[in-house]
Amino acid sequence: MSTNPRLSTQEENVLAAVSAGPLHPSDEENVKKRRANTKVRGLNHHAYYARDVEETRHFYEDVLEMPMTVFLTIPEEVFSGDPLPYCHFFFEMSDGSAIAFFDYPAMQDGKTAFEAPSVYWHHIALQVDSDAELEHFEKKLAAAGTKTSYVDHGAFHSLYFVDPNGLNLELCSLPAIAEEFAYRASKIAHEELKKWQQIRHTVPKSVA
Repeated sequence: MSTNPRLSTQEENVLAAVSAGPLHPSDEENVKKRRANTKVRGLNHHAYYARDVEETRHFYEDVLEMPMTVFLTIPEEVFSGDPLPYCHFFFEMSDGSAIAFFDYPAMQDGKTAFEAPSVYWHHIALQVDSDAELEHFEKKLAAAGTKTSYVDHGAFHSLYFVDPNGLNLELCSLPAIAEEFAYRASKIAHEELKKWQQIRHTVPKSVA
């Protein structure tokens, strides 16, 4: 894993937000209270389709080291009651949340597989404990023949890749600056939204 010693514009923007003036003593406590009062507590699961059940199991259980904890064979379509069996299976993360998959032959077989678009359209970010863990999975993914891209975003470090089903994934670790960034960023989020609304119409639709 390597990083460019020169900061990108994105990284400069991230770090500029972090370094904008001193923190107030109450900032950390305010963030903790806000999180405690947020009724949506976290990811339960994200469901996707599997093009091949065993291929998907191998990738998540053997490469990403997420144990498969649930596998359900469901005899009929749950909304209509039609006798169309399918399966639903889950891979667990350490906080109890999961990425889940369907294998639904009646709906999927013979259909054009969904090709995942850019990460700017859709991706799932999964957090790991450290950059060492990112390096661990970068090596395992390379050994499994999966191409990865590492980006230092300043407030977090990310490893991007695509699973066998075309699902865009990101593994991210949080450096020491991340929590301070969270305190600062939340204070100016609405102000930044207003600034974006003022300039959005000036952004070119494409770059020549």
